[in-house]
Amino acid sequence: MKSKEFVEKYLIENVQSLLDEKQYYPLFVYAALGVETLGAVIDNKPIRTRNQSKYRFGTALFKLFPNQYGFINKKAFLYEALRNHSAHNLLPSSKIMLLNENNGTIRHLEPRGEKVSFIIEDFAKDFIKACNTAIKMIDEGETRMKNIEV
Repeated sequence: MKSKEFVEKYLIENVQSLLDEKQYYPLFVYAALGVETLGAVIDNKPIRTRNQSKYRFGTALFKLFPNQYGFINKKAFLYEALRNHSAHNLLPSSKIMLLNENNGTIRHLEPRGEKVSFIIEDFAKDFIKACNTAIKMIDEGETRMKNIEV
């Protein structure tokens, strides 16, 4: 399978389906881990290159997501609090305040003391936009198409 098809089928479709079904928690974990996958899709190394997690996660945030993600990820905050905790525990760090948009006036990525708010629906929409940006980069030749064995 080509990387473009993988992004469309496994990242966009799955996240959109979980969002439509209001399966917020699995959506959060899936998208949190998918950020690194997007970094792997757009970097210049083979998909299965080892020891690239931190680099790929950060690259995806800086190149594909709204600027605020990269700003918050300074000193690898989101890599540790979002990606590592989700990958190893299926839980966000206690530094992530996980909410859905029905919880009131807190905004997505808003600093709340030592925590950062994550509105799941907003994160899902930003993730899908990031996926579409990665596809555009492939289509426009900014990054090369890769083979992904599924």
